[in-house]
Amino acid sequence: MRSALADIRALLPIIAERRRLFAETVLWNLVAQLGILGIALGLALVVGRTVAHGDGIGAGGAAALTALAVVVALAAWRESWVSHALAYTLIGLLRARVFAVLRRGLPERRTGRRTGTLVTTVIGDIETLEWLYAHTIAQMLTAAAVLLISGIVSVSITPALLLVWIPLLAAGVAVPWLTSRAAARRAASLSRQGAVLRSDLLDMLRGLRELRGARALPAQLSRIDAATRTMARTQVREASRVGMERGIGDALFALAAIGAIGIVVLTSAQLDPALAPLAVVVSVAGLGPAAQIADLLRGAATLRTAAGRIRETLALPPALDDPPPEAREAQRSRAVRPDEEGLVIDAVGFAYEPGRAVLEDVSLRVRPGERVALIGPSGAGKSTLARLVARLWDPDAGSIRVDGRDLRDLDTAHRTSAVGIVPQSSPLLRGTIRENILVACPDASEAQVLAAAEQTGITAPGTGLPRGLDTPVRENGEGLSGGQRARVAIARALIRGPRVLVLDEATAALDESADAAILEVLDRLEDCAVLMIAHRASTIAAAHRTVALASC
Repeated sequence: MRSALADIRALLPIIAERRRLFAETVLWNLVAQLGILGIALGLALVVGRTVAHGDGIGAGGAAALTALAVVVALAAWRESWVSHALAYTLIGLLRARVFAVLRRGLPERRTGRRTGTLVTTVIGDIETLEWLYAHTIAQMLTAAAVLLISGIVSVSITPALLLVWIPLLAAGVAVPWLTSRAAARRAASLSRQGAVLRSDLLDMLRGLRELRGARALPAQLSRIDAATRTMARTQVREASRVGMERGIGDALFALAAIGAIGIVVLTSAQLDPALAPLAVVVSVAGLGPAAQIADLLRGAATLRTAAGRIRETLALPPALDDPPPEAREAQRSRAVRPDEEGLVIDAVGFAYEPGRAVLEDVSLRVRPGERVALIGPSGAGKSTLARLVARLWDPDAGSIRVDGRDLRDLDTAHRTSAVGIVPQSSPLLRGTIRENILVACPDASEAQVLAAAEQTGITAPGTGLPRGLDTPVRENGEGLSGGQRARVAIARALIRGPRVLVLDEATAALDESADAAILEVLDRLEDCAVLMIAHRASTIAAAHRTVALASC
């Protein structure tokens, strides 16, 4: 429990970044809740005095209660506005930090995690915290104030009233507390099941054509249907628990009213009859904080689970270490000798698991303007080497240099400018061709976009793109041919003017005419070192040199 509370506490300091909004949330919540309590106690007192003594409320009293009701309505509206503004602002900040960690911590080759499941789980966890920031912290501070005032009013009427609502208050808090462990396990299970189900659905939608072609769609749908039924059973059990606890809470409110009436009857000789309705109301009002605390405890299991995962995510170490400032500065300022230009892979070794090397003592150089085809059997490590050149990972041994500069000594901006990579399947986004090219460099000028498009032939006649850069692109690149997609992917890689371009089977899925068009594009890259991972004979034949990579 201590570590679970620590997970939630770890997410509270972010409130300090929006302390003014938080203070305003507490203020308006306090005004609204105390106003509601004041109206309830005022009306109870009016009823009691009217019945016991025949006193009327009077014009002044009616005006005061009416004004208080207006204040409560305005405060409740403002509190709802400010609390949600606070919550969604904090969630935005937290989402940015989590995604920044994921960006620098993934892909992590040794986690064994399914990326889609991890991302969908964390997104859901962040959304869960809306309840923490909007409906929990400020409300708990207000609940403490209401509890204190209710206790003072109860004692002023008769201390015996505390014997009614304090035990019931403890009972209302104890019930969700006792079920919190089972609730935490169920919340964790629901989160895992939901994340896996969402990932499975996304994978199915992405591979819909392939599943239909292989007649595997019914089997996939059956698995998703079974997972949905399992999750529904867990949700029903959780809903039953919450319903039971809320039913107990409602029963406690009724018992508080009955107990207060009993106290009034037992102390009628010492108690002013006009205070009888007030005693009942304050006993029930005293349970209001109990209801809020119970709601918090009911949701605490889900909050703890979400907070724990977010805390773990924020604590993920970076997959790659950033170079120290002095190393970056030294690399920028040093002159590049002619014999250092291009890509140099020097005695590189790499293993996904200790003792199981994928690459061992691999050395290779690609000069500017040169195209080198990297061939080898499946599993020889060709795509792994491409990822190392893009510095998605660092080699376990040796070094990779571009124009004499070790990739580990370059910051992200300089590294992504120096090396462009085009994978076999380059994701294209909904929008236009221009917008897809700009994904790689959002700040690029129109001249840069045009230069990259011209280099790849996007704007040339006969490419089937009469609207050029304004050609619409549907989701996942639908509407474009394989050759057109490849042109856009290469233009995206070239817009930064890389010194090294890596094509990881980028033309494998293209027909011969599209493959020839892409090779024409490569002919125009006079100052760029091109490393092509290829199986196709025409692609290999277009290279200046061929290097074979053997399996370890």
